[in-house]
Amino acid sequence: MLPVPLGPQGKGLVGMAVVAVGCGRLLNRTGSRVASLLWTAARNQSSQNTSSWQGLVAKTSLSSPPWAEIKLPDPVEEAKQHRELVQKVNELIATGQYGRLFAIVHFASRQWKVTAEDLILTEGHVQAECGDRIRMEKVLLVGADDFTLLGRPILGKDLVRVEATVIEKTESWPRINMRFRPRRRLLRKRIVIHPQTVLRINTIEIAPALS
Repeated sequence: MLPVPLGPQGKGLVGMAVVAVGCGRLLNRTGSRVASLLWTAARNQSSQNTSSWQGLVAKTSLSSPPWAEIKLPDPVEEAKQHRELVQKVNELIATGQYGRLFAIVHFASRQWKVTAEDLILTEGHVQAECGDRIRMEKVLLVGADDFTLLGRPILGKDLVRVEATVIEKTESWPRINMRFRPRRRLLRKRIVIHPQTVLRINTIEIAPALS
């Protein structure tokens, strides 16, 4: 029978087996005191072997995440920066040095990026006559040269005001849907026309001061 070489882990397991056999014999002969001492020595040896193997574990996404540790900002410092930013924006609004405003509004089941004097063509009928002035209440965002106000999901009505005028009510170009099945004498023709409304954005105004 040829001898089989064993690694450090295999030697540790063989040593534990030998110690276990020895503990069984000593338990029958001398008692439990010597056996308990041998068991303690075997446990210490096995813990040393496992600790040496833990240092060889490769770094993976399970052992250590690939991204850097995220550090949350200090609440006091964050509140201070917020106050300084709001003060700066209020100064720009008070002096009127914010440039041309643009807004993103939700109207007629769509989102529109508009600015003053823009023309938009919406699908569907609007409950207003030509020449009437309406207000777009669902404003998602208002931006300027140096700042942007984001809604969660929309901005308050007292913070921003977007007004538009109904310029024209018209219809879309006719679209023909034709269905034909050969050998069945089936021919169906349908003309689809959708109502459309043209709006002109008059003004985009923001509150004189942010709260």
